[in-house]
Amino acid sequence: NQPAFTATYVNGNEPQLSMRVVIGQKSNQTYFFHDTIETVEYNPYWGVPRSILVNEFLPKLRENPAYLDERGYEVTDSRGQRIASADINWNQVGSNPGYDVRQSPGEANALGELKILFPNKHAIYMHDTPAKSLFNRDVRALSHGCVRLQYPREMAAAVLGTSVKYIGDRLSQGHGSDEVKGNIPVYVSYFTAWPESDGGVRYFADIYDRDTAVQKAIDATSKVREHVS
Repeated sequence: NQPAFTATYVNGNEPQLSMRVVIGQKSNQTYFFHDTIETVEYNPYWGVPRSILVNEFLPKLRENPAYLDERGYEVTDSRGQRIASADINWNQVGSNPGYDVRQSPGEANALGELKILFPNKHAIYMHDTPAKSLFNRDVRALSHGCVRLQYPREMAAAVLGTSVKYIGDRLSQGHGSDEVKGNIPVYVSYFTAWPESDGGVRYFADIYDRDTAVQKAIDATSKVREHVS
């Protein structure tokens, strides 16, 4: 649930695992939808989205063309050929760069140790992060839209029906993946009110102002109905 900054694994209608998450900034909101979990990928590469390359990396590359080389990123041109970022004149690169950039697996990788995939049109997935300190914050709308997990190994073990030790063993083997068996749905939800087990209701801040938009629509509909009646 996004306003609660929490991910919960439920089995047999009972919560089995819950953890803090980091979700998208207000300018890069996490969508709400449901899908089916398909894959756990270990030691993943991070394919840098074009928006991040243009809006965040490009200004840094114009100051230091070796910026990507120094941080373990791989750059390929339109023919798929590897090229050093230091060899590119980034001052001549605009909003359509013509280069693909990915970050190799490792401690500094933005996706951390693993990611949990449920392919969707929003390109959202769950993943680890090297920025563990962010989970100490109360308000955690800080990512580019994907969901960062506080305990990724535990969540991966849960969806795969295995142990955390197994996940650790798979990680030690380098880059790889496991397919998730069965049909495990994922609900990337947005509820500012949530029922508690004791019958009470817990309320959360409307971080993306979505309740405000819904209320405006309800008010507008009510006014139209008044005129019709």
